[in-house]
Amino acid sequence: MRALVVGLGSIGARHLNNLHTLGVHELGVVRTRNHPPPKEIIPKNITVFQDLDLALTQKFDLVVVANPTSFHLETLIKALKTGAHIYVEKPIAHEEQSVYELAPYLTSHVSKVLVGCQLRMHPGLQKINEWINQDKLGKVYSVQVDLGEYLPDWHPWEDYRQSYAARADQGGGVVLTLIHELDYLHWLFGKPKAIYAIGGHRTSLELTAEDMALITFETVQGVCVQLRMDYWRKPPVRHMNIVAEKSIVDWDYPTRLTTLKQNGQILDQIELPPAWDRNDLFLSMMREFLEGLSRESLPRVTLQDGIDVLQTALAAKKSIRTHQVVTL
Repeated sequence: MRALVVGLGSIGARHLNNLHTLGVHELGVVRTRNHPPPKEIIPKNITVFQDLDLALTQKFDLVVVANPTSFHLETLIKALKTGAHIYVEKPIAHEEQSVYELAPYLTSHVSKVLVGCQLRMHPGLQKINEWINQDKLGKVYSVQVDLGEYLPDWHPWEDYRQSYAARADQGGGVVLTLIHELDYLHWLFGKPKAIYAIGGHRTSLELTAEDMALITFETVQGVCVQLRMDYWRKPPVRHMNIVAEKSIVDWDYPTRLTTLKQNGQILDQIELPPAWDRNDLFLSMMREFLEGLSRESLPRVTLQDGIDVLQTALAAKKSIRTHQVVTL
């Protein structure tokens, strides 16, 4: 297995180290900035390219797309044309045109594409999916999700104002950058029929993209959903509450607890061990993807999944701009 990581920011460095941990030792990286690799890089014998097109001529088996969001689509399509398997960071793009440009590749049997929505690997969310499939919830009535993180704390060693997450021209903003929530809501409860959102740049943070959004929709399965997200809160908040016919579910990322209750009584609960680390999500997703390359199984988050959740996110952004309901 030979793997190429495109982009060597914090997420690219994470993937490079994880691939090394998983036994992939023929590694290349594309880094357009003429800087030495970050100190946290573990593998030492890596080939560094400053030109993506040159790197892709080397016929890597796997390409990891980890550059800024605004470059994802171009990089993804170039990698698809080489026949490589691809792990593309979320979101797959930041504009509607990507849906049409990617259509020819949806039926490809050459390349497998995994979209990096690694929260689907979270044991708590997987347990909720299990409870749903076991009919422990019955009909789901409503879901409320709350997500807040203080953007300047993400990478204290760099100026947050220059990060892709803060810049509209690089596909930033809370809706696209924190698209994980929309992805697992799709996975667990279905896609929205229509969406209404308010928000924008509301805080004193110096950025050009939205830093707050309140999103409301009803899924095709009839579930009412509210999602609040922002770049402002300290300490971070990541929580989901589900109101259903037979039970109430709480998933709380910071406390590592996922609980199923009925009439105030705990029916089931999962708590992550103290040794559990966020990187476990990335490692387990990459491991599953690598192991599945030789089989006929689909990746956990397919290219079509990535397109679907991108359309939802872009509809939310459009609703914020127009103050109107957007039908999907």
